[in-house]
Amino acid sequence: MTVPPSPLVPLPPPPGGFARAWRFLLPIGGAIVALAYLLGVFDTTGRPAWIFLAGALVVVVGLASLGRFLYLRSRQGLATLEAEIEQRFGEDTRR
Repeated sequence: MTVPPSPLVPLPPPPGGFARAWRFLLPIGGAIVALAYLLGVFDTTGRPAWIFLAGALVVVVGLASLGRFLYLRSRQGLATLEAEIEQRFGEDTRR
């Protein structure tokens, strides 16, 4: 028995702006943290600690963005898998 070609499956919308922000937030945050470490070698004031804190906050927001991106991608993959299962096995139960 041949399986008919699958109709176009409506997928969830692609990730939005915040879900894609991790691509530039993580490298920028890492660069800020590295700058704080470099300044900490030469500077004895509290400035490197504040710079490190700012970089750490950027990294945390980047990680939240990455988590949102991965969550949306997993939902998209599950929707595709669910549609394939429905196409293959759903036809047998309708008869």
